[in-house]
Amino acid sequence: MFGWGKRSQEHKLVIGEQPPVALAKNETVLNGALRHGIAFPHSCKVGGCAACKCKLVSGQVRELTDKSYLLSKEEIRDNFILGCQSIPLSDVTVELPVNPLANQHTTGTLTRQVMLTHDIAEVFLTLDDPVRYLPGQHASLRPLQGDIPARCYSFAHRCHEDGNREISFFVRRVPNGSFSNWLLDPASRDQRIAVEASLGDFHLRPGNSALVCMAGGSGLSPLISLLEGACDTDAINRPVFLLMGARRQRDLYYTDEIRALQQRWRATFAFIPVLSEEPADSDWRGLRGWVTEALTPEMARNAQGYLCGPPPMIDVAIERLTALGMDRDAVFFDKFSDQTAR
Repeated sequence: MFGWGKRSQEHKLVIGEQPPVALAKNETVLNGALRHGIAFPHSCKVGGCAACKCKLVSGQVRELTDKSYLLSKEEIRDNFILGCQSIPLSDVTVELPVNPLANQHTTGTLTRQVMLTHDIAEVFLTLDDPVRYLPGQHASLRPLQGDIPARCYSFAHRCHEDGNREISFFVRRVPNGSFSNWLLDPASRDQRIAVEASLGDFHLRPGNSALVCMAGGSGLSPLISLLEGACDTDAINRPVFLLMGARRQRDLYYTDEIRALQQRWRATFAFIPVLSEEPADSDWRGLRGWVTEALTPEMARNAQGYLCGPPPMIDVAIERLTALGMDRDAVFFDKFSDQTAR
């Protein structure tokens, strides 16, 4: 009579023109799509990257976290949500942003690993088919042998006009990280890897303003790709502030390549490494402390921010840049967390 004991009503999810699928109770849009085998762009799955953003066309959802720090004012106005943080409260229909470079699937061979620091290496793959991507985007990698789950890594270099057959990534060895340790193991050379490209919304936006780029750890990877790609465009005329946060001098890497970029750049290009744990009696003459403390009003004025690295660094950098006057919609970032094992 009162409906006691009835099962909770299942909500239906429609993605674009695909047939509806049933969602489990308290299941997010992203998890429901993936469970049904529907291709849905994603990366971190924890509300930290916006790779899974989609437009809510109809229905209602409960949002688990504040999306305003990830989505622009225009996207929020247009009813965009984060798939990984949205639980439907009714039948819902969503649309995915158009990514003309998505759904590239190929396989490749791990050919070499070049150690850049004691825990970061550049890992090279030779692909069966070339992939195309926007400098700054990332790929999903998965060993064909074994049961190591897929992980996402950012491309370390620019993309050629006809795509890249050789790709590389800066990979930090994550303690107890099954994939990062596998990638850096010399025994993994010549092993086969499944590659999905191109993922993510991190790339250079148009404009004439300065570029404030900040990297922590292996977060330098997409910034090198982005700046290399800019060398082929008018963006080479935009001033650059490249801040690199590291613990000690031994953790700095790719400095020769960065200086080569400086030589090619047509506008001001300031490279600012900052060390947080360098011994006080060392020969280091650069900045010390947290890399976010090196941000200045001069950098933030009429500029765009491009941030890559650990989530705490990015959160502080966003807060500081906006406090210094940078428009929040001009800040773009890619959070590298141990959960994504980048």
